[in-house]
Parts: sequence; structure tokens; C-alpha cells
Amino acid sequence: MHHLLPLIFAAVLTNVGAHLSLKKGVSLLGEVKFSSLDFAALIPKVFQNIWLASGLSLFVISFILYLFVLSKVQLNILYPVLVGSGIILITLSSWSFFKETLSMTQIMGILIIILGIFLVMPKNTL
Repeated sequence: MHHLLPLIFAAVLTNVGAHLSLKKGVSLLGEVKFSSLDFAALIPKVFQNIWLASGLSLFVISFILYLFVLSKVQLNILYPVLVGSGIILITLSSWSFFKETLSMTQIMGILIIILGIFLVMPKNTL
């Protein structure tokens, strides 16, 4: 698994980049309503908004990387590492880029997630 860490890291980064791009894009787009008419009108807007289109593209790249790594790593190891890393990076990036609040409880949660990632990963990986 050690040789797959760069690909796992790339999958996490592209996924986090996708989320950040979508947040930026939707903030420029405004409120998105949930109805069939609004959904149909939203589709062209996604491709006209560089942030939304970038987010969608990054999700595709992340998905392909995830499939590749998933074919080589146990799901019960890969998924917690990806999700945990994603939570950490999204939380810190949202705080940094979008000035979202970050509580002491969230900081403690991040530290616990980091510990969890180290506990889940095989010993020969670290």
C-alpha cells in the first residue's frame, strides 16, 4: 500500500478541490432550488460556471483515481482514510478560503480523525 499513497493523496486532493470549487461556484450562482424545472435550468448553468464545471471535472478525476486504488486496497482501510482525510482538508480549507467558523470541538474532532487514520492504516504503510 505504501507505493499507492501518492495516488490516495491525489484522490483526496481532487475530491477536496471538487468540493471547494462547487462551493465557490454555487456561491456565485445563488440559491439552488430543488424541483424538476429548476434542475433542468441548472444543467446549462453548471457548464457556464467555470467553478462548477471545474468541480465536476475534479470529481470525475477523483472517481477514476479512487477506482484504481480501490482495486488494490481493502475497502475497510481505503474508505476511512479517504473520508477522514477529506473531512480534515475540507474543514481547514473552508475555514481558510471561505472564512467559515471553526470551533474548538471541530479542532478536537480533526485530531481524533487523524488518530483514527493512523489506527486504520496498516503498520507497514507508515
